[in-house]
Amino acid sequence: MSSSAPPLPITESVRWAYRFVLGREPENENVIGHWASLGDGRAVLAHFVQSPEGIARCDAGFPTWGDWSHAPLDATIVAAAHLLRFNTMPTTDEIAQALTLHGTIASFRDAFLNSAEVMAMSEIVLPPAATSTPPTLTPTPTPTPTPQEHGFAILGQSFTLRGEGQEEYWRGLVEGPPDPSVERLARLIRAAFPDGGAGRVLVDAGANIGLTSLAMAAAAPYHAELLCFEPDERSIPLLRHNLAANRLERAQVLQMALAERDGTARLRRGASNTATSSLLEPYGRAQETGAILVDVAVRRLDGVLTELGLDRLDFLKIDVEGAETTVMLGAAEAITRDRPIIFAEFNLWTQMTTGGRNPIEVLEEWRAAFNHMVVFDHQGRPLPIRDHDGLLWILHTVMTERGCVDDLILCDRLDWMERWT
Repeated sequence: MSSSAPPLPITESVRWAYRFVLGREPENENVIGHWASLGDGRAVLAHFVQSPEGIARCDAGFPTWGDWSHAPLDATIVAAAHLLRFNTMPTTDEIAQALTLHGTIASFRDAFLNSAEVMAMSEIVLPPAATSTPPTLTPTPTPTPTPQEHGFAILGQSFTLRGEGQEEYWRGLVEGPPDPSVERLARLIRAAFPDGGAGRVLVDAGANIGLTSLAMAAAAPYHAELLCFEPDERSIPLLRHNLAANRLERAQVLQMALAERDGTARLRRGASNTATSSLLEPYGRAQETGAILVDVAVRRLDGVLTELGLDRLDFLKIDVEGAETTVMLGAAEAITRDRPIIFAEFNLWTQMTTGGRNPIEVLEEWRAAFNHMVVFDHQGRPLPIRDHDGLLWILHTVMTERGCVDDLILCDRLDWMERWT
């Protein structure tokens, strides 16, 4: 065995603890000196992994920002990481082996974050200090997501959906209370189309893994077309499976986002919650910093309908994290021509952040563009909004009683309310 590498100042390990765990540069040299004063690499690593910021970075998938991630991997970085994991310096042979295994900092960082030592610290269980030469740093495979299946009842019908067991949206569906939006959506469509939706064209903008698509189909079993739009590639296999498994093979899955113009955009993906993905500028105003970004196709609904040979739009459900208005703008021709019923999520947080809008202005625009705006009262019954005071009531109720998120109905007629059950 070759001799150990030259001693490395612990300050360098602190610097790389910031980069590897928090994904960023340290605030200043004084902060580095503070952590270095602990004199123990493992103690430094434990503090970073178990800090609120470290936990948040873990939940977000350890995003990175800064030029450090583009530098080549070298012996100093390997030694700094080794000191954090084991509080000892690596041998020159171990450094050489790590450099051979990992051609980039990204690969080396992934192996570091998935190492047994870091994983144990993330569970707030610190293993004893190493007493012998540790093994060479090697990548630990990322666990394959485990699909789960769960039953859901919609309008008295039973459906089985498949989801990813650890994903937050799925856990909320399975472990939390029933989402009132799903039942509202189904009851609205049933009341709007008492003939079972014969010949109707239904659009689900933001289909995710398909629960709302199934609700739409259950309420209008004789629909002519069901178009399910979902830009996040992680949800597409589950969406296709869930539609087919529940005998909706004719439903069309379109892997794209809807907006006011055609093109491509960057999708800011929620690392642990697929229901929080949103478009960046120019389609939305979600911020890029620290995000997981992918390029996605963006289309106008008007153009898609034309390409599919569809000359009508009867129902449009929109849940796209603050970009609901842009979807409507991209469907302006169909909305003017067909006056479809629109079921839209109104989320204060996403309207202000992703959309960059004043929520009351959004409500005013939506109310002005349609003959009727309908919300849901405290008993879950549809309630038409008659004037500006009604818009203020929506804003107050959503803020104080409904977790900043609620459903709105925009429509041309109210005859469906007579059939609401």
